[in-house]
Amino acid sequence: MSSVFISFCFVKTVSVNEKFLTGSALYHVSNKEDEFRQFNYKGFTATPETLIENFEKNSIVLMIGCYVYEDTEYLTLIQTVPISSSTNDDTLLPEDLPYTSPLLLFSAPVLHNSFLSLGKGRECFILSKRLYNGVNNHRNIDAKITVSYDNSNNRYDAIKNNLKKTVMSVIGQLRIGKTNTPHIIASDVEWNYAGTDSKPSNTSNGGKQKTKQSFDNLLNSIEEKYANMNSKSPNKKQRVNLTSTARSNASIEKPTTTNVLNSVNEIKNRAPTSQESAKTSTDHEINID
Repeated sequence: MSSVFISFCFVKTVSVNEKFLTGSALYHVSNKEDEFRQFNYKGFTATPETLIENFEKNSIVLMIGCYVYEDTEYLTLIQTVPISSSTNDDTLLPEDLPYTSPLLLFSAPVLHNSFLSLGKGRECFILSKRLYNGVNNHRNIDAKITVSYDNSNNRYDAIKNNLKKTVMSVIGQLRIGKTNTPHIIASDVEWNYAGTDSKPSNTSNGGKQKTKQSFDNLLNSIEEKYANMNSKSPNKKQRVNLTSTARSNASIEKPTTTNVLNSVNEIKNRAPTSQESAKTSTDHEINID
């Protein structure tokens, strides 16, 4: 499971049949503002192993599922936990959602040359992976998630030099930027080397949480930097000089041919007699002593 979403959600619409339930829901963008984002969800309920509990419209549900951003946000439900529902006397509203930010766990290789140093101890990179959208059955969705993290205490120094050799697992607050780019403001980062155990980040929970305005400025700055990088990247690939390569291959020295019969006769002529060999061996022993 490479993209897991966890959040309290307000059920805006729901449709249920014998095999699955589907609809749309809202989640709080942050734990500071009454700002919401809408996504589409789908959950399969026909199997006995399902962890999906039925819920109603205008209810608050803890949703856990596989997240993918295509033209909008989609969630294939893994588990649902109904928290509260509307009654005849009291209809719930999106504003009744707890003030919590959505959590996203994402594991993927790092996109080549995507590392950036943002200053003031913050760094970022992009994770890239192809995902399956279980809501609309689209396959091979090219999912890219921008990850930013605090490295002011140098606890992530090993990341920069090992981005090509690792698969990153990142967990943190999910945010969508102005260019509809998903971001994770990471609270923890781990990476796996081939054939070794995961390397924990040893993160601490200390420090004050930044405001929504600071996060928005951070995301805008990241998107601008990546946009500038893409605009400056050369589109032409380096051409290979085939003529030079062919000449180089032709200049490789070929092994020489040896006359085997001449070599054998030469060895015979130089071979010492048995007496000479014995004498040489005796002299050699005397010299050693």
